[in-house]
Amino acid sequence: MSGAVHTPAGGGAANDAFGLTRRFHVDGDATLPAVFEEDVPHGAGPPRHIHNAATELFVILRGRVLFEADGETLEAGPGDTVFIPPGVVHAFKGLAPEGSVVLITLTPGSGADLFRRVAAEGLKAPDDMPRIAEIAAQTDLTFVGPPL
Repeated sequence: MSGAVHTPAGGGAANDAFGLTRRFHVDGDATLPAVFEEDVPHGAGPPRHIHNAATELFVILRGRVLFEADGETLEAGPGDTVFIPPGVVHAFKGLAPEGSVVLITLTPGSGADLFRRVAAEGLKAPDDMPRIAEIAAQTDLTFVGPPL
């Protein structure tokens, strides 16, 4: 990267892998974090998983989100920040009836390639989980359990 990365308001690539709508502010790669907003409907969230080498930072923009990290739960609301270091089993679930919006930073950002590849191949959970898990392993992510 040379210079600044600028994504105008409302810009950035859209993605709906796993039935969650996200908008990338920074696409991310091995040297650049991925920064994206994710809409989390009430009751929705990913399966328990581990980012083997990446950190994940969540800032709640709207709504409430339940997090589980290494078996402990916490509830976060607007303005709250949740940091997940590498190797920690975690998951989250939207609690707000009107849905929640979370700003997520994944560092390094190459892990966000999972979302791009799942969407490009039209994969859907749970039917396509074997292929999704294969792609996840290639992006240094391991699924280890069901959603919350």
